Amino acid sequence: MAIVALASLLAGFVVVFAGGMVLFAPATTAPPPPPPAADAGALRAAPAPAVLAAAGPDGGSPGAVVDPLDLGEAGAPATAAVRFSPSAVSRCWDANNPAVLPGASCDRLQAIDDHFAARAAEIAGCARGHGRLAFIIDLRFSTGSVRSWGGPSSTIGNAGTVVACVRRVTQPLPLAAATHAHDRYLMVLPIEW
Repeated sequence: MAIVALASLLAGFVVVFAGGMVLFAPATTAPPPPPPAADAGALRAAPAPAVLAAAGPDGGSPGAVVDPLDLGEAGAPATAAVRFSPSAVSRCWDANNPAVLPGASCDRLQAIDDHFAARAAEIAGCARGHGRLAFIIDLRFSTGSVRSWGGPSSTIGNAGTVVACVRRVTQPLPLAAATHAHDRYLMVLPIEW
């Protein structure tokens, strides 16, 4: 009995952490917030700002997307925008049933993805520099409990500090508004700066 429980626990960790490493597919870009306008006439007269793609670490491929209005001294980007890949549910559970359902059998929680996209400006400020964060969320609708942490595939510097910041700026999660078929979900939301 103990060996079966240990094997089940080990298999769960492999699914969660391996899933976080695979999930960094091409990301969609959250649009930068509009610049503050001095008056309504200025907005109509001025063309919309272009979004620049900075050179990546290899010097050729595009890197982070930056707003040209967010330039520091000498034209260097002060902060880069944040990009999200769609979240993936690695497994879920029904209420009062300990049986684990694989992620392919679980529904997606679009309300959570939308919530993070709406907080893109705050999340962008959580990291200085470039990298990825596998933001893992364990949530239970019946109790309203939410736990989150960074996955081992994260490449962002100071990942613990970044996770704490992302957790802070995205709370509370909109559990009451999220349509769901199950009670508990373990999901990964890839974030890239």
